[in-house]
Amino acid sequence: MNKNTKIVILSLMLILFCILGFMVKGSSEGILFDVSIIEYIHNNTNPIVLSIMKFISFIGSENFLIPVTAMVIAYSLIKKNYYISKLLLLATLGSSLLNSLLKQIFRRTRPIEYFLVEQGGLSFPSAHSMVTMTLYSTIAFLLAKKAQDKKKKELIHIIAFVMICLMGISRIYLGVHWPTDVIGGYLAGYIFYYLSISLVKK
Repeated sequence: MNKNTKIVILSLMLILFCILGFMVKGSSEGILFDVSIIEYIHNNTNPIVLSIMKFISFIGSENFLIPVTAMVIAYSLIKKNYYISKLLLLATLGSSLLNSLLKQIFRRTRPIEYFLVEQGGLSFPSAHSMVTMTLYSTIAFLLAKKAQDKKKKELIHIIAFVMICLMGISRIYLGVHWPTDVIGGYLAGYIFYYLSISLVKK
C-alpha cells in the first residue's frame, strides 16, 4: 500500500470518527445499530462467556496494561532501545491521555441499563478499544519488523487483530459500551498508532 493510499484511508477514518463523535455528542442514547446489537448480545448471555469477557476486559484495562508495559519499557531503557520505549510509551500513556481528552469533548453517557459490571466514566470513544488498538498494533509492528518469515509476520498481525476484536466485543458484552463507542475507539486508536510509527524515528 503506497503512502497516498494510506493518507486517503486515514482521512476517511478520521472523517468517520468525527461523524460518529458528533452524532453521539452529549447523548445517552444508542444510534444506528447500537441498540439492536447490544440487545441481541444481552439476550444470549451465559455465565461462562461472561467470565471470559470479564477476563479479556481486565487484560485491556489500565490496571493490567500500565504495569506490564511499564516493565517492558523499563527493560527497553536498560537495553538502551529508546525507539521501542518511545513507541510503547505513546501506545499506552499517549493513547490513554488522548482518549480522556476525546471523552471530555464528546461526553457520551454509557449504556447504564445494560451494565453487567460496574463501570464509571464517559463512553465515547471506548478506552479499552482505543488503547488496545494502538498498543497491540504497535507490538505487532515491532515484532513483525524482527520476523524474517512472511508467515510469521502474518501470524503476528492475525493474533493482534483477534485480540483487538475480542477486546471490543468484551466491552459490548459487558454492557459498558455502545458498539459505536468501540468503533470510535478503533478508529482513533489506529490513527494514533499510524501517526506514532510515522513520527517516531529510531
